[in-house]
Amino acid sequence: MGIIAGIFTRSGGNCDASMLDAMISCQRHRDPSGDVVSINDAGILMGGVDHFDLFAGSTSQVLIDGIVLVEDAGIQEASRQLDTSIPYSSSKAVLFAYRRWRLQFMNKLGGEFSCAIWDVDKNRLILARDPFGHKPLHYYKKTNNTLFFSSEIKGLLAAGVPAELDLVSLSDFLSLNCIPCPATIFKDIYQVPPGSMLIADPGGIRIKTWWEPRIVVDQSITFEDAVSGVSSAFKRSVEQCMLKSETYCFLSGGMDSSALISFATEIANRKIHAVSIGFEEEEENELQDAATMARHVGAEHHSLIVKPDSFFDMLGTLVWHHDSPFTDTSAYPTYFAAKAGAGFTDIILTGDGPDQTMGGSGHYVFAVKNNIFAPRSHSRRLTYGLASGLLETMAKDPVPSLFSKAYRKLYRESLSPVHAAYDIRSYFPDIVKRFLCSDEFWEVHLGNNPYRHPESWFRNAGSLDDVNKYLYSDMKFYLPDDLMIKVDRMCMAHGLETLSPFLDRDLVAIINQLPGSFKVNSKDGKITTKRVLKEICRKRFPPSILNKRKQGFGIPLEKWLRQDDGKFLKEILLDERTLNRPYFKKKSLKNLVETFSLNKGDYFYPSPNALAGLLTLELWHRKYLD
Repeated sequence: MGIIAGIFTRSGGNCDASMLDAMISCQRHRDPSGDVVSINDAGILMGGVDHFDLFAGSTSQVLIDGIVLVEDAGIQEASRQLDTSIPYSSSKAVLFAYRRWRLQFMNKLGGEFSCAIWDVDKNRLILARDPFGHKPLHYYKKTNNTLFFSSEIKGLLAAGVPAELDLVSLSDFLSLNCIPCPATIFKDIYQVPPGSMLIADPGGIRIKTWWEPRIVVDQSITFEDAVSGVSSAFKRSVEQCMLKSETYCFLSGGMDSSALISFATEIANRKIHAVSIGFEEEEENELQDAATMARHVGAEHHSLIVKPDSFFDMLGTLVWHHDSPFTDTSAYPTYFAAKAGAGFTDIILTGDGPDQTMGGSGHYVFAVKNNIFAPRSHSRRLTYGLASGLLETMAKDPVPSLFSKAYRKLYRESLSPVHAAYDIRSYFPDIVKRFLCSDEFWEVHLGNNPYRHPESWFRNAGSLDDVNKYLYSDMKFYLPDDLMIKVDRMCMAHGLETLSPFLDRDLVAIINQLPGSFKVNSKDGKITTKRVLKEICRKRFPPSILNKRKQGFGIPLEKWLRQDDGKFLKEILLDERTLNRPYFKKKSLKNLVETFSLNKGDYFYPSPNALAGLLTLELWHRKYLD
C-alpha cells in the first residue's frame, strides 16, 4: 500500500503545501491506515502515505506504492542498517538499492510497486514503475520548470492541473478499447511507462527504460523441459508472494487462479483461503467450479453473489476510480471481489498474467485458426479496398444486412494483417467508428491512425513466430494498459494490495524463451491454449476444471443493459448533454441505441462493450469536465 504525490521545481522555488494535502487526501482509499509523511525542501514538495517515518538525516528519501520483494538476504540485512529506529520496510530496501546501484536499482528488486526518490545530493527526482505497470504513477509538466506527480490522476487534478480531454487518446480508446501508455484520456497528463523511470533534475526531464519484455526463442528447449522450468519458476514465485501468516487468493474457477491455489496449497503448511464471487445468472456463474477446486486442494472458500441492480449504480464509482472511461466491464466483479477480499486481508494473490504471456485469450485462437497474420499483397488489398468502397455506399449503416456484412468482410481484407487483427478485437471497428463519429472527430482518427500502435509493436517483435508477436504486443499494451489498471484501481478502492505470481520477471523470462507452439498449439484441427500451463495442471486439477471451456471474469452485460427495456442506457446515451457532445453524430448515436434496444444487431454492431464504453465516457465527462 501507499500513496505518492508531489511537486518538483527545477528552479528550486517553494511549493504550496496545501496542494500536497489535497493530492493525498483524494487518494486516501489507496491506504486508509498509513501515516501521512512529507518532504518540503528547496525545489521539492513530496509526500504520501507509507508505514514508516522518513529516514532521519538521510540524503535520499523514498516513497513507495505497492510491495517490494527482495530475495537477496544481503540487501535485506544491509537495508535494515539504514535506520535502526524503524523496522525493515520496502522503502528501506529501495533506498539501499538506490544508494548501492543508483539508476540500476530497479533491476535488483522484485515485487509490484512504483516509487518516488528524492536525491538531495544530486537535486534529482526519480519516479519509477515496475515491469508490467501493476502500480500507477502519473505526471504533468506545467512548464519546463515545474513537474506534478501522483499515483492516480485525481491527485494531479486536486493540485489544479487542468482537466482537458485529449482527442487523440479518445480516438485510440475507441479503436483499441483502452489507451496505450504513456498517454491518458487527459491532455498533457502522462503515465510513467511500465519498466521505466522518469528522472528530473536541473538539467531537464527524461525517461529511462530499465526493463521491457523481450522474447528470444530458444529452439533447443524441449516441451518437457519447458513444463519443468515453468513449473519450478512459478512455484518459487508463489512462495515468494506468500508474505503473511495466512494466504488469500482470488479463485474464479478458471485455469489460472486454480493453478495458483494448487501451488499455494502445496507450499503452505497451513490452510489457504480462496475468495470468489458469482452472479445469479447461471451462464456467467463459475462459483461451482471455484468451490470444486477449493475442495480439491483443501482450501477454505469464501464466496459472494453479486446482483445486477447494483451495476448501474456502481458505474459512476468505477469511473471515478479509473479516472477514465473504460470498456473492460470485468472491473465490476473485480471491485466486489476486492471488497470481499479486503474483509479478510490486506494482501491477496491473483492469477493475472498467463493469458498474455502463454496465450490463453480467444483472439489467439482466432489468429491461429484463421492464419490472420499471413502476408497480403498490395494488389490484393487494393482490389478489396475498391470493392469495399462500392459496397460502402449501399450499406448506409452498420446494422446487419446482406450489404453491410459483405462490406465488413471486404473492408477487413483490404487492411494490413495487424490492422485487421485489432479491428476485429475493437468494440468500435473502423466501419462502426466512421458511422458514429462527427466529421471533425473522424479527421482526428485519420490524422492519428490508432493502429499505428499495434503496427509498431509487431515491428519491434522482429522475426518471431506469429503467436509470440501477438503475445509481445499484449505484454506491451493490453496487460499494463487494461488488466493492471483494472486490478489496481478496483482493489485499491478497498485498500487491498495484490501480488501476481505469474508476472514474476524470472518466470516471464523463461516463458519468453519458448516457441509459440508451446503456448498456442494447433494439431489435428484442435487448438490448445496455454499448452505448457495446461500440462503443468494436468495432474493437479479434477477433470471438470482441466477440461472446462474458458469463461473469463465476465458479467452478463447484454442482459443487464436490456434491463427495464434499456432504461439506464437510454437515460444516459439519449440525454441531450450526451447527444450534444462534439464527438458523435446525434442520428448515429440514436441508431446505435435503437438497434440494440430492438435487438436488430449482432456481434459487430452494436457491441454491448461498446455501449458500456460510451456510458463510462459520458459519466467520466460529467464527473471530470462538465
